[in-house]
Amino acid sequence: MHNIYDVMIIGGGASGLIAAVALARGGWRVVLLERQDRVGRKLLSTGNGRCNLTNLKAGTENYHGDRQAVRMALRAWPPKKVMSFFDGLGIPCTADEAGRVYPMSRQAASVLDALRLGCDEAGVETRTGFRVTALNPGEGGFEAISEGGERAYARCALVCTGGLAAPKLGARGDGYRLLERLGHAIVPCFPAIAALITPPEPVRGLKGIRAEAEIALLCKGEVVKSERGEVLFAESGVSGIAAMQLAHAVNVALFAGKPCAVRLDFAPGMDAKAMLSKRAKDLPKRGLEDFLNGIVPKRLGQTLVKAAGLSLSTAAGALTGRQIDALAGVLSGWMLPVTATQGYDQAQVTGGGASLKDFDVRRMGSLCQEGLFAAGEVLDVDGDCGGFNLQWAWSSALIAAEGIAAMLDGR
Repeated sequence: MHNIYDVMIIGGGASGLIAAVALARGGWRVVLLERQDRVGRKLLSTGNGRCNLTNLKAGTENYHGDRQAVRMALRAWPPKKVMSFFDGLGIPCTADEAGRVYPMSRQAASVLDALRLGCDEAGVETRTGFRVTALNPGEGGFEAISEGGERAYARCALVCTGGLAAPKLGARGDGYRLLERLGHAIVPCFPAIAALITPPEPVRGLKGIRAEAEIALLCKGEVVKSERGEVLFAESGVSGIAAMQLAHAVNVALFAGKPCAVRLDFAPGMDAKAMLSKRAKDLPKRGLEDFLNGIVPKRLGQTLVKAAGLSLSTAAGALTGRQIDALAGVLSGWMLPVTATQGYDQAQVTGGGASLKDFDVRRMGSLCQEGLFAAGEVLDVDGDCGGFNLQWAWSSALIAAEGIAAMLDGR
């Protein structure tokens, strides 16, 4: 006779681990099935290894996809309640001025250790190297079958397999296939929080250059979204948090067949023409090769001069009013076409996923299959940078844990 658990959790990432702790602490028999040889690999890379756990300023405006589900999750498990849960795991948290929350240790490894130890202490059975290739509903619950033919049985199943981003850390998209076979619609997926790809010619020679800017995404001439912060030029485009935040909107627009471009303003809130006119008067002998040095990095300044159609050998004092207008135009509005975003290899999160129209978002329970639940990145929700994606991972998983407990209790 095979062992029947109360709950099987498929996927040992952020959502799977926190749900396992919550359910096992509630007295339920939990088995955690993880395809890799260890749990939580992607969690170790979050927040540059410091683990940006959540954000005190989290609101529906920080998310894409199904915002109704986000609203329910933030109401049930807001950031401070999540912080309290982690405090109970031995992870006191601190927040910075932007609302980003980190463990006091500033180490993602300590968060993973706390979740792993929490599972062990509560009696979770963790089975690594168990890639679920089939999830079969039956009269008494679910049967999971691994790639190697192993089996696990439970009354309820929680799918927390993550998305497609960061395949080097184990992302495979298995959850989409499992849920689709059980009747769930999958919203088309794409890389979100990823660098933007532009034609190489305009940015050639700028690789590694960083600059503060306001970056706006334009589709058919209309501003769709804008961000302000550091941009980082790459060999074939623009990276940095400010640029990467536009990836979701870029992919939505490109899927719809709308051409995209970004407008970079390196002097936001300033009168660029007045500034450059004064600068030309103050530094008349300075060549345009060095004219923008101090406003932007030198190589970027030279690129902008060329983009304005001017010669680097021209002296600032020789600039005409029209030429100053042209240079001010690129300093405060350099346009770059965007042809794509980087792929899943470089993306931080997946846009799209299992449609939440097929779930009761009050408990993250499937409307297609009794006893089936899902949480985290496998669902059609993705957040901005700054702890918002982990907040969704924790809150959706904890709602699912509560929904599962209620179902097992017969409530």
